[in-house]
Amino acid sequence: MNARDYYLDLQAAIHRCPHVLRSDTRFDEIHASECYIRGVLGLVHGFQLHIPEYVVTQSELQRSKYRYHLHSADGELVTRWDNAPHHPELQGFPAHRHDAAGVHPAPQMSIPRVLETLIEHL
Repeated sequence: MNARDYYLDLQAAIHRCPHVLRSDTRFDEIHASECYIRGVLGLVHGFQLHIPEYVVTQSELQRSKYRYHLHSADGELVTRWDNAPHHPELQGFPAHRHDAAGVHPAPQMSIPRVLETLIEHL
C-alpha cells in the first residue's frame, strides 16, 4: 500500500462513521510510502477529534508518531492517545492515553480504532 492509498482508505473509514459530522483533514505526501495527516473531525454533541499522525506504509504499515485528542464542545481535553516515548513505565510503551485522572496504558491506536472507541464517550 502506498501513502495515497492509505489516505483514501482512511477517508472511507471516517465517512462510514455515523458520529462524524464533518471532516477537515490534510494529506502531506513526504514520499510515495510516507505521509503526514492532520486535521479535525467534528463529532456529535460538539466534540472534536484532532488527528495528527505520521505514517510509513513501506513493507508494513507503521504509525511512527500519532496524537489523537478528543475535545469537548467547550474545548476541554477529554482524552488523548499518543505514542510519544515519555512514559516508559507503562505497559505497552510507548502507546498510552491521557485523561483527567492521569496517564494510562493503551494499545497502539489508529484513527479508525479511536473512532470506534469513542462511541462509548459520545
